[in-house]
Amino acid sequence: MTDLYLEVVTPEKILFEGPVGMVEVPGELGRFTVLRDHGPIISTLTQGRIRIIGKDGVERHFLCRKGVVECKENRMTVLMDHTTGVEEGK
Repeated sequence: MTDLYLEVVTPEKILFEGPVGMVEVPGELGRFTVLRDHGPIISTLTQGRIRIIGKDGVERHFLCRKGVVECKENRMTVLMDHTTGVEEGK
């Protein structure tokens, strides 16, 4: 069983990289959640909150203005033009 592996990237740096349990993103047509073994998807992102629950149970939030997400074969990449902040909690 392969974990869902996530990368969250801006032009300046990699904000997050590692295995996750769940990712929720603000898609162009509405919010959607990605779990392990999700089907392939490419979507544009609108302004909103990206919510990540890591394998360690820690919940993280990134604020997105716009971007693109791709998920294929348990690898998910979020490319954002900018983030305005990060929140972390459990």
